[in-house]
Amino acid sequence: MQDRKYLSSSYARILFRHLRLSEEKSAAFFKGTTVSYDDLMSLDGCISSDELAQMYRNACAISGRDDLGLSVGTQLHLSTHGPLGVAIFSGPDLRKALGLLARYSQTRFDLVHFSVTESPAGMTVTLIEGSELHDLRIFITESVFSSIFAAINHFTGDNEFSGKVCFSYSKPGYSEKYYDHYGADIAFDCPYTSVFVPSSQLSIPSPVADPLMHEQSVAICEQQLNEVSGFSKEPSSQSTEAAVSSLIAENPGRIWSLGEVADSLHMSARTLIRKLDAEGTRFQVVRDEVAKKQAVHYLSDARLTVETVAHLMGFSDVSSFRRSFKRWFGKTPSQYFTRSK
Repeated sequence: MQDRKYLSSSYARILFRHLRLSEEKSAAFFKGTTVSYDDLMSLDGCISSDELAQMYRNACAISGRDDLGLSVGTQLHLSTHGPLGVAIFSGPDLRKALGLLARYSQTRFDLVHFSVTESPAGMTVTLIEGSELHDLRIFITESVFSSIFAAINHFTGDNEFSGKVCFSYSKPGYSEKYYDHYGADIAFDCPYTSVFVPSSQLSIPSPVADPLMHEQSVAICEQQLNEVSGFSKEPSSQSTEAAVSSLIAENPGRIWSLGEVADSLHMSARTLIRKLDAEGTRFQVVRDEVAKKQAVHYLSDARLTVETVAHLMGFSDVSSFRRSFKRWFGKTPSQYFTRSK
């Protein structure tokens, strides 16, 4: 497997948290890698694909669950994918979202990528392995397809997905769970792993479409694509506020401090404060805006409890999250959302 250095550590961090591991109980998770607990939690870090794959194998061994990919996949909401996730949910419709996923997925991971073909009947998204996945094929496929369906479900909402999903491997022993995750029309032992979305669902609009946010996030994705593709990088005209927002949004799962952000942007905390002040804002305001968007996005998924959302966002306990939420919105999460579990 080719070793590449740009992979975000956020997915490994989500997996680590999903397994309810701690620093004291992390040795097995990092076995066979040079990654440390501090590396994983640094948020601005990248992990090579080889070491990321090894941590996935370690996680499978730790969990003892054949269906770990499905389980952790439920945590991979659009907001966990940084600028790509923002570009998808702020875009006009599902057709555009799937096209963005195919074009920019390599900015988030390189173990797999996607191709998209469209016909009058609908659109087919095909998973292509960046290298031989071997023992990780099912885990990676389940995790990645959960991300695809997070995008699909964002657009379809309560309307049932009416497409078809094909898997290139044999039916696993827990295949009944696939129908809960991927719909009613599923086939195994197919030539390729793919999902077909009928044309009737491709034009479903995003419930939170935002043209300006979409344009900005696509621009960031394009810049990242140039970087991982080896093209020369143009000098960035991004504002300090946008740089801080992007950095935090790309690395969900922990609450950033001013010092951590300053270090990641290669400047002192005092310089960061001064630059944000010149743009008419403050660090906490920027951080809170990102957190508010993440919280609302997570809580709009009725499958997630407030406790789970607090954990995903890096809060040490649910009480701290509730207090922050009330400070942001003037209401508790239960008051803000009317949700049936």
